[in-house]
Amino acid sequence: MSDKIVVLLSGGIDSPVAAHLFAETGADVVLLTIDHRPFTDDNTIENVFDLMSHLKKLHPTIRCFSTSFEQIHKMITKKTKESFRCILCRRMMYRAAEKLSEQIDASSIGTGESLGQVASQTLSNLATEDDAIDMNVHRPLIGLDKNEIIEIAKDIGTYEISIRPATCCLLTPSGPRIKSRKNEVFEEEKKLEIRALIDKLEFYEI
Repeated sequence: MSDKIVVLLSGGIDSPVAAHLFAETGADVVLLTIDHRPFTDDNTIENVFDLMSHLKKLHPTIRCFSTSFEQIHKMITKKTKESFRCILCRRMMYRAAEKLSEQIDASSIGTGESLGQVASQTLSNLATEDDAIDMNVHRPLIGLDKNEIIEIAKDIGTYEISIRPATCCLLTPSGPRIKSRKNEVFEEEKKLEIRALIDKLEFYEI
């Protein structure tokens, strides 16, 4: 079985740490960043690219890819309930990682999620998000608190990049769904052309 893993990388503190930990175990790490512009700013993607560059210095075999979610965000915003946006976005991000995994023969995906830090990372939401794909989702930070993650980030040199000024997602709802039921999410996803949206995604190696 392939030990190649697609790790979703954002500009935050957590996911670069997760990518580093995967690489430290000997996994063949492939980074995928989702470009959320125009619903974030250019600083955000610049920070991510700098994180990728830094991680490649630490682990030279790492490959890096990017894809745009502009059309997916527009469809989610237009057709679904606001409170479900974060959950639906995460499920689409998992599907994007799964598609790239199939193209490059990776066996699983990885994230920097740790339990309960944000609305999309409650137990029920994580279970709902996992259900979007058939691949295993690995979360090496799941039981760590923020201070523990920050200390690792400082040790590996990603912390200072991650805390640079950047605009968070402009589509984050004021009242995100904290606890989700799969049947509710399925009903919202019926409003989207999921297969068509995923099929249109293109990946660009950086």
